[in-house]
Amino acid sequence: MNQPEDMNQFDQGQETDASFADLERELRAALQHVDPPKGFAERTMARARESSAPRGKVLMMPQRLRTWGSGAIAAALVAGFLVGEQVHHRRQAQLAQQQFEAGMRITDQALEHTRQQLQRAGVTFGEE
Repeated sequence: MNQPEDMNQFDQGQETDASFADLERELRAALQHVDPPKGFAERTMARARESSAPRGKVLMMPQRLRTWGSGAIAAALVAGFLVGEQVHHRRQAQLAQQQFEAGMRITDQALEHTRQQLQRAGVTFGEE
């Protein structure tokens, strides 16, 4: 029962082997050594000696533009520094304000607690 399928797989395997053999023959033919034409090495070396080293194009920025550019960069750095300092001082002032308000709340609570203790002891403070 399984013979026709097995035979089909066998035939496919032979076809694959044949196509690989064809491919290998084509590759051997394409990659076969070919000698260069006569004088090729001499012409190549002569051409290499004649041509100078390739030079890159150097773009120079005009002095006026360089001066203005440097000044603009310096101004941007100074402005950034000043803004950063201002933000830092503002944060410090906010933190100091928060700490002051927390200290005032704690002091008020402590004074209220002390007044209550004095009243329970029968001492009137600040009332005449």
